[in-house]
Amino acid sequence: MHLHKSQNNVWMIRPPHKGCQLLHQRLNISSLPFHPSNMVAAYTFILLLATAAPLLSMGQPSYKNTTTTVKPSMVWINNAASLYHYDISTVNSIVTSSVRPQQTSGLAFVFTAGFTCASTFSATCSVYFFAVFIVSVSIKDGILGPVSPGRIVWSANRARPVRENATLKFTSDGNLVLRDADDSPVWSTSSSGQSVAGMMITETGNLLLFDQRNAIVWQSFDHPTDTLVPGQSLLEGMRLIANTSPTNWTENQLYIVALSSGLYAYVESTPPQLYCFYPYLLIDQKAGNDSHLTKATFMNGSLELFGQPGQPHLNIAFPPYEYTQYMRLESDGHLRLYGLHDGEVPIVLSDAMNINDCAYPTVCGEYGICTAGQCACPLQNNSNSGYFNPVDERRPNLGCSPATPISCEQMHRHQLLTLTDISYFDKSYNVDAMHTGLNLNAINIDDCKKACLKNCSCMAVVSRAGECVWVTKVFSLQTIQPENGGYNSTVYLKVQLNPSNRNKKKVIVGATLGAVTTLALLVIVVILYLQKRQKYEEKGSNSDDEARNMVPAT
Repeated sequence: MHLHKSQNNVWMIRPPHKGCQLLHQRLNISSLPFHPSNMVAAYTFILLLATAAPLLSMGQPSYKNTTTTVKPSMVWINNAASLYHYDISTVNSIVTSSVRPQQTSGLAFVFTAGFTCASTFSATCSVYFFAVFIVSVSIKDGILGPVSPGRIVWSANRARPVRENATLKFTSDGNLVLRDADDSPVWSTSSSGQSVAGMMITETGNLLLFDQRNAIVWQSFDHPTDTLVPGQSLLEGMRLIANTSPTNWTENQLYIVALSSGLYAYVESTPPQLYCFYPYLLIDQKAGNDSHLTKATFMNGSLELFGQPGQPHLNIAFPPYEYTQYMRLESDGHLRLYGLHDGEVPIVLSDAMNINDCAYPTVCGEYGICTAGQCACPLQNNSNSGYFNPVDERRPNLGCSPATPISCEQMHRHQLLTLTDISYFDKSYNVDAMHTGLNLNAINIDDCKKACLKNCSCMAVVSRAGECVWVTKVFSLQTIQPENGGYNSTVYLKVQLNPSNRNKKKVIVGATLGAVTTLALLVIVVILYLQKRQKYEEKGSNSDDEARNMVPAT
């Protein structure tokens, strides 16, 4: 990491790697828009409609009917009779943030906490999340707009949706408890006995419980799911975990975690495999101390990586956008920045990681090879041998599976399949070299391959310019493209040889040898026949000459 000071006293920080190919620069530290000491006074304001505004009909959801702060000893039931619905039983609101005072006209966006449909692509709803989501509000008449699936920014029960008639109870001792329709416990804030005085949601979308001194007892920002909103931070150890798919909200194997040395994107395995990282490791040459990451904060238009007080911080800038933004780790591993304006559907403003589409770990599923966005199963060099089969021939992006599963009981039948000009996404070796100074070039590739064959947990060996990397679980691979650097890389995939295949090979070899032998014998017989015939013809010719010579002269 190189630190440079410009003439205007602005620090420019340039990372020594091509990791996620983003520019980092020093910006002035600005205060976050959240101060516990004055939270209640700032956000208990309810925006009232102008007295001249027309009365709303019974069927139109109105912002003036929502609540910004609630006290304990409350119960909410997830059904049409007891909660306010926005768009045909898709959303039931419990508490809503206030509109920012500077928004005086047009369409504004507010955060609401309540029940929202978990069946995002279904015409009817049978399961729900207790979540924080974004809704639009007309400043002129206070009418609240519908909620699209992409606007959920936090959920309490993503792994276990509840049904209609589920309850949310704000107990008298300050605990917020979610129970399903059968009264089984699903989730809680575990905040009993902490003098909780109320619940509210801030302008930035932070659902929180506070005590009588306005100090925060519990807040949703401390329990992120897959999304960051402006003003929200990932402290050291916190994660963003992607959904399994756009229709399955359970946790995926892809996640981003804040560590002391930077922000890292992994796919879960043993050990985790790294596919993108933003390092934060600065050396204070005067003090002789290292500066480590303390938090990563999403600001409106940038992602800030902060170190200890007094240390410079890194800035990852995004395209400017003056309206509501949020950032989500998607099920495909992309970290996308979204924006909301007049449309109901969020628009993609930027892909924060800025890496090649084939460099994501699940783009072609396990063992799939990505080439210019197309997926295929591995083949041995100069061979069409089928060691791998597609999971679904009509959907090659789902990946491939070994034709014969790897067996630790039959390690003597393991073999390495050679794939030249193929690369693997895992960047862990870059991090190891950067932080530990490991000389990976000293590892002999042949010894590395032999050791892999002796260890059943090793599923592949990646050789990059002489470096040896073991892979314990194989995700997507990619074909090396000249425009991506043109470095040399070979992947050796472990495969299981099937005994029946060996027998088949023996039969084929035997049959081939038999056919060749028969053909050779036939050729020999033909040659012998031709030679014998030639001799016979020559003998016959000589006999005729002798007979003519024996005829007496007249």
